[in-house]
Amino acid sequence: MTHAQDHDPFPRAYGPRVLEHLRAPRGVGTLESPDATGSAGSRTCGDLVVMHAHLRDGRIVEARFQAFGCPATIASAAEIVRRLPRMTIVEAAALGHEWIAEHLELPPHKRGCSEVAADALHNLLEDWVGSGLPLRPDGREGTYGFLVAMSGGVDSSVAALRLKETGRPVTGVTFRLWADPTCSVSSGCCSPETVRSARRTAHHLGLPHLTVDLTDRFFDEVVEHFVAEYAAGRTPNPCVSCNSVLRFDALIELADRLGASHVATGHYARMMGRPPRLHRGVDVDKDQSYVLSRVDPHLLERVVFPLGDLVKSDVRRLARQAGLEAHDAEESQEICFIPDDDYRRFLADRLGRRVGAIVDGRGVILGSHDGTFRFTIGQRKGLGISSPEPLYVTAIGAADGTVVVGTRDDLRVTEVRLGHVVEHRERGRGPLTAQLRSSGGVVAVEIGSDTHDPVLKLATHGLGVALGQTGVVYEADAVLLAGSIEGTR
Repeated sequence: MTHAQDHDPFPRAYGPRVLEHLRAPRGVGTLESPDATGSAGSRTCGDLVVMHAHLRDGRIVEARFQAFGCPATIASAAEIVRRLPRMTIVEAAALGHEWIAEHLELPPHKRGCSEVAADALHNLLEDWVGSGLPLRPDGREGTYGFLVAMSGGVDSSVAALRLKETGRPVTGVTFRLWADPTCSVSSGCCSPETVRSARRTAHHLGLPHLTVDLTDRFFDEVVEHFVAEYAAGRTPNPCVSCNSVLRFDALIELADRLGASHVATGHYARMMGRPPRLHRGVDVDKDQSYVLSRVDPHLLERVVFPLGDLVKSDVRRLARQAGLEAHDAEESQEICFIPDDDYRRFLADRLGRRVGAIVDGRGVILGSHDGTFRFTIGQRKGLGISSPEPLYVTAIGAADGTVVVGTRDDLRVTEVRLGHVVEHRERGRGPLTAQLRSSGGVVAVEIGSDTHDPVLKLATHGLGVALGQTGVVYEADAVLLAGSIEGTR
């Protein structure tokens, strides 16, 4: 006689581990005065998880959860909380939703439920980082390796991959940054999905992953500066600003709290020499030493750039071979906090309509505009005026609202004065070149002996050199100095 269970017309949707959590859940409830809290999901979407933890001496000593939703979500939260006591933040950061789903033997259509519970955990860890409480056990000896910045893109993913191959411990970190809340586009490197993508990649590589909330600092130090510079008739580079005043300081700060000896990013650049100093990357088309040039060189001594000796095609090949989800991702071109890449709309929302005149070099009015922030030196398109010959923006007078236009010859400059200079190394005997825009070519230059307030004398005329941009002086591939462009002639 055949037993009924051998032909069960209603097979169980969940395995024994899920059922165990549902029959006798452990860790359910709340904690009084928790040191860290994380939540994810919502009652509206049907799944909600809240986690609380008490912390002591760099470890989780107690954890509780509340969960509403399907059995898979509840069991995932229970399984995570069961494992947390005695864990360090790095150990807890290695817990990902795919591992939880596999451990609980969740059916394929329920595996996504574990991501809600994992999000709650990682939001709790993010709260721990922001609390200022210790991130490693007291008395821990030595350092555990690398802290790598991960944006969810192919470059930072392969940087993490290459660091893992060294055999030293690696932890990924993603910064949560401010993004324009009025923009309907939800993609971009500041979006919540970017954080999840970076975390998935880290866990795919078997690495722990942390998120750090830099929203307020990013807005105050990068976004506000961006707006103020355009309001002053200048043309800032927000990537240069972010790297020099925020990103690398934050990386080193977190590394020190975790006990990491070095930090890493996916930039195409190299650190060479003793002490190590910034050099161009091997891939001349992707070299990013320009946007790194105003970072304090003493901070850069603790930075490694795993992609510095690679070209982009090699990076994509390594990503495909490793099965990384970002291997075929398109290049990000927009300003990270303006996902729709319409910076004029963004500035207009903040600066309003500021009517002014467009004039030629003699002061003759040729037209009008709604704000000097809509223009940059060298701009030709979008001037709103007609002329028998091409006209370019040659000067911006933010004080009186005047935009001056002229011919291509009027754009030529032979001298560039730098300010707020960062010196990377002593000058050698080789010839010098300068890069005056992030996407611009290089020009041979001469500078005087005073590198604190240098004037660059260009061997050939420079075109479209804008105040507020960065000028970088190189000796061969080595960065000699960099500063903001404060004047031209």
